[in-house]
Amino acid sequence: MTKIFIAHRVKDYGARKFNYDADTDRRASAGFSEGGHYHSAADSNTFMIIWNSELDTGEAQARMSAMFSDPDLLALMSESGVIVEVLKFRVCAD
Repeated sequence: MTKIFIAHRVKDYGARKFNYDADTDRRASAGFSEGGHYHSAADSNTFMIIWNSELDTGEAQARMSAMFSDPDLLALMSESGVIVEVLKFRVCAD
């Protein structure tokens, strides 16, 4: 199994979470499922999402790069208050 760790900072977690939850089809069609969602203890607008995938790490990396290069997704994230400039992800083998 492959795990994807995505670190985010947002302007308002509540507003961003609504759009995130509404975008599950995009993640599912890319081969990713929710593995966890964790807030910083010091700041609820800083958090990490973990996705799981049965893809090998190379394919998961390619799909993540494609997703985060998609202008539609970047626009949705920006509208949702994601501070895209600090968005980071890492793909790891389980």
